[in-house]
Amino acid sequence: MSASGPDMQVIVVGAGLAGLSTALRLSEAGASVLVLEAEAQVGGRARTLDVAGEPVDRGFQSLFTAYPATARMLDDIGLRKRDFVAFDRGAVVHDGTRWSRMGTSPRGTLGFEWFGAGDVARLARLGAEVAGAPVNALLSGDERQLQTIEYLMGMGFSDGAIEGFFRPLFGVVTADRALGSDAGYFRFLMKMLLRGRAVIPVEGHGMIASWAAARVEQLGGEVRCGARVQEIVTEADDRGTAVGVRVDGEVLPAGCVVVATEAPAARALLGDLDRQTARALDLERRGVTTLVYSLSSSFHSGRTIVLNGAPLAPGAGAGAGAGAGESAVRIDLVCQESNLLRPGMGEGARLLATCVHGDAGSPDGGALAAEMERLAGAWNPGFPWARVATLEDVVVHPWAQFAVPPGVRDDLPDAATGLENVFLAGDVTMHPSIEGAVASGERAAKVVAGYLARQPSAGG
Repeated sequence: MSASGPDMQVIVVGAGLAGLSTALRLSEAGASVLVLEAEAQVGGRARTLDVAGEPVDRGFQSLFTAYPATARMLDDIGLRKRDFVAFDRGAVVHDGTRWSRMGTSPRGTLGFEWFGAGDVARLARLGAEVAGAPVNALLSGDERQLQTIEYLMGMGFSDGAIEGFFRPLFGVVTADRALGSDAGYFRFLMKMLLRGRAVIPVEGHGMIASWAAARVEQLGGEVRCGARVQEIVTEADDRGTAVGVRVDGEVLPAGCVVVATEAPAARALLGDLDRQTARALDLERRGVTTLVYSLSSSFHSGRTIVLNGAPLAPGAGAGAGAGAGESAVRIDLVCQESNLLRPGMGEGARLLATCVHGDAGSPDGGALAAEMERLAGAWNPGFPWARVATLEDVVVHPWAQFAVPPGVRDDLPDAATGLENVFLAGDVTMHPSIEGAVASGERAAKVVAGYLARQPSAGG
């Protein structure tokens, strides 16, 4: 890059996976990078708690080994296969009455009792279609004009397959129990499920952010936590060129700024500076609330997730991620994460109980805890939940994902904004996933590098 000097410093706002991905690629290219994070720890939504000396994620997440941009970043920051533990393929589902084990491949679903005649063949056909298609083709295909539920019904899947397989699983993955996400995004997720494994780093997802931040600093960049950016500062009487950002009343100079925060924070920073991009970030949110438990004895064995496949209670609304105005008191997923983190280490167990909900606010934590105790008795009769379970934390992510019904992804903002030297990264520029965040950082870094290469060198 030809541009250099302190006034050409790149400031990245946000040290989530998108911001760290941007900073990593720019640092590799030789740019001067400063990452500013409002929280005390890097990682954004992918932070990890310390509970009694053991790592526990702040909400259920997993990443797919088939994610292309994510795999590149993991390799470049030094994380290897030994640093990850894979979930068992598929999941266990309780429909309110009985247990079923689902697989994620056509062969793995042969004995799945919810599948009707022809469903296995339909799944095989779907698997073959997505496995052979490039990622970009899946995300940009005509299927993005359909809701996932419409697409599945159009393929002829039975009600049993939809209610017993697709809705419990993808209702959690997309935080949308109504299966209203566009089918292009669904087909992308199916490819990731079929072509790779769902894994967790042995120290929790925060391990990815910590290693990425360390690599940025090894390359000469700086990552500063506890630094909340209050505004983007532009030249006097000019809203088209940023000269820095304001932190605690001090203006930190910058040659360009990359906003890599959640959509509400990005919208606030851009504000009147770029109303068009700010409006494009006015997206419908999907919230996730997670109960973090310590257990003195294990609730379940194995490296699997447990999905709540019971139908919504009458009068509960769409809740649970379906986008209705009500919040549902419902546990959608249970994961004994300690079965994957630091395998063989520590005593007891750490369990995550997750509720996905719409945009009207999170359900009451006490009510969720009572529901988890009720489910524990129904799912594992005789297990002394009240005696062995300690609720350590209630973690609320009001903006865990954004809704992607048909048409939304077509109107998401790009890396460039209406300001000459302000750029945008984050899953809100691509799709709501870890891969969307990491890939957006790669893309933003390329755009920023091109901008810097066009600037005159210092003193030139």
